[in-house]
Amino acid sequence: MSTPVKGNQDFFYNNRFIHDFRQASPYIHHFNGKTLVLAISSHVLVSDKLAALAADILLLTSLGMRLVITHGCSQFIRTIADCHNAISIDKNSVTDEAALRLVKQACGIARFDLEAALSMIPTQVMDHSVPNVRISSGNFLRAKPLGVINGIDMGYSGSVRKVDAAAIEEHLACNQLVLISPIGHSLSGQSYRLPVNEVAQAVSEAINAEKLIFLGTQQGILDEQQQTISKLNCIEIRQLLARNITDKRQTKLLQTAVHVLEHGVQRVHVLSGLHDGSLLLELFTREGSGTSMAKAPFMRIRPAENKDIGEILQLIAPLEAAGILLPRDSEYMENHIHEFSVLEQDCYVYGCVALHVYPQERAGELACLIVSPNARTRGYGELLLSHVIKQAQELQLQVLFALSTNTGDWFIERGFTSATLTQLPLKRQQQYTSNKRQSKIFRRQL
Repeated sequence: MSTPVKGNQDFFYNNRFIHDFRQASPYIHHFNGKTLVLAISSHVLVSDKLAALAADILLLTSLGMRLVITHGCSQFIRTIADCHNAISIDKNSVTDEAALRLVKQACGIARFDLEAALSMIPTQVMDHSVPNVRISSGNFLRAKPLGVINGIDMGYSGSVRKVDAAAIEEHLACNQLVLISPIGHSLSGQSYRLPVNEVAQAVSEAINAEKLIFLGTQQGILDEQQQTISKLNCIEIRQLLARNITDKRQTKLLQTAVHVLEHGVQRVHVLSGLHDGSLLLELFTREGSGTSMAKAPFMRIRPAENKDIGEILQLIAPLEAAGILLPRDSEYMENHIHEFSVLEQDCYVYGCVALHVYPQERAGELACLIVSPNARTRGYGELLLSHVIKQAQELQLQVLFALSTNTGDWFIERGFTSATLTQLPLKRQQQYTSNKRQSKIFRRQL
């Protein structure tokens, strides 16, 4: 067996880098200028993964993302309580004066540990004169006491009354990272301990964040077989909650996700902060690394726009090279983009289709139906076909036809029948004759 030469290895790694970077580029473009809220578990803050996570967070800021970070402090509370032989927090979540002092100390330690980690300059950065990212923290939260619940005075346990969204926005506009600890203050000047999930929820809604990302110890939301669920929408989340199969922590995450998704946040992510690079994998790859949640199904078919021309041409290029499709250049696409629809999942176009209309004959041509090789087992071709049929019906067309050199069986299996040249609209007959491709013709009554 021969040993691979270094040149082959370099070629492989270079190609892999190019592939990964190109895959990430739509996401990098999309997230530039967007606001993300990161809710980091205290388990992550006390782990040896904090430095790597901080480096990834700094990378996000360098790519133009506006970040708000909130954090837990339970692990710090336990450590302080153990050192002083004190009781940390009442099992009923009652916060007395002693417990509130622990919370303040714990929040202080967590905050300064985060600030220290975010002040590090990664070793791969050559210019060490680059200034640190500016971090702002302060009284962004107004709190109110929980009061008496079921006959129990909750003491200094509180809930979020108001978020000073204008102040947060002011700091973000100055390219500062905003750090919010789970403590709020009342109008009377009293401090209250706040649940991290509630803080993350209130802040992400108040500032209309693009994403709310929970970084904890578990790699996403788990199903009954303890496997990570990669994607959920609000309907699926409610079904999961109704089945009552998730533990208390996951239930709270799912409830928070539903609420923020229905109040303007576009995506909620749950992933492990203990898995190196999970944040980058979740944001910049198609597969992700945890659970991503949205209000509606992730995939959608929409009218194509000029900004989609490059991706459509990339989908078409291999089929043009193989002689399956006629060449289409940028000028053609600009003139005909209104006839195209694209199938999009998150920021990535996985397929396209065109409907050319012949109004006098009340006929339409299904053309350029393409699905990316990365998504050909997902039924996207069927969805694009259904989309065009619906379009044609809404335009009150009577027949839909398609021309193909090598996918005739696919159309036959989906209700098309073989047709002749004379059954095409006259203009299309002339085009057919001039290009000399001898494509097979299929038609379907609508």
